[in-house]
Amino acid sequence: MLRVTATPLRRNCVRECVERVGFLPDCSDASPFRTDRNVTPSSRPSIAPQRVLDIDLDFFVTPPVHFATSDGPRPSSEDHSVWPLAHATRFLRDTCGVTQKLPGFVTTTHDQLFFQWRDALERDILTPPFHVTHLDAHADLGLGENGYTYLMTELLFTPPTDRPYAVQPDGRTGITEGSFLLYAIGCRWISDLTYVYGDGGGSDELPYAMKSFDARADEIQLPAIRPEEFRRSSTSGQPPEAESHEPAIPYHSTHAERFVTTEPYDFICLTKSPGFTPPTADPLFDLILSEFFA
Repeated sequence: MLRVTATPLRRNCVRECVERVGFLPDCSDASPFRTDRNVTPSSRPSIAPQRVLDIDLDFFVTPPVHFATSDGPRPSSEDHSVWPLAHATRFLRDTCGVTQKLPGFVTTTHDQLFFQWRDALERDILTPPFHVTHLDAHADLGLGENGYTYLMTELLFTPPTDRPYAVQPDGRTGITEGSFLLYAIGCRWISDLTYVYGDGGGSDELPYAMKSFDARADEIQLPAIRPEEFRRSSTSGQPPEAESHEPAIPYHSTHAERFVTTEPYDFICLTKSPGFTPPTADPLFDLILSEFFA
């Protein structure tokens, strides 16, 4: 199977973002698209959004890894445990409702998934906007990263149709492992997002991305912010004044123990995230590929 190699990127933990953002409300309360020619999305009515189950392998790792680089050493198997194979497959079948093999996407790092989705949209395999259920130890909405700065101060001022290919003057896209979902939402690909986390995860939403800049909001609404206003907000610790807002999308976050899907999925995604998963997670990665991918 072809593996995609991404540029090493850094994902930091929550406390680092508090220093970067300046304000944080109390939150205490690699491979291309895989499918057989005869495999098609489920036969739900065409007017319903397609449903995508997005799995980061680190969802099954306890405790989560918060400091890592993509090209750095893998976490220690002695310090991080992995769900037993039977437990993980039972969760995917019974809780997530994946009872048959699905077409999908396989990546090494999560930022690569943005480009896989972009290619699938161009080929009319995916149809925007689509639902995403995100199984991950991290929300991947920009907290602890700086990719959201370019998104909100430049990209959101451009037409939505131009955003999937926009790059900064230095040639970088701004998309990182910890912000790729933010960019997908900025491209208006996602209709609604459910974030499912395990022990040690959750409460890592970026306030800038949430409606009314409230990290506890049940909607994501990205703001377009002038660079000078963004700098003022960063130094003052006060929420910025937005020039405009993107359409709000429903958002729900929940612990794995409280989650159960209500509808079947059309596509499945799996990311290995080697910087965030110990070698003992590799057999689970292989098992998910063999059991749940068409």
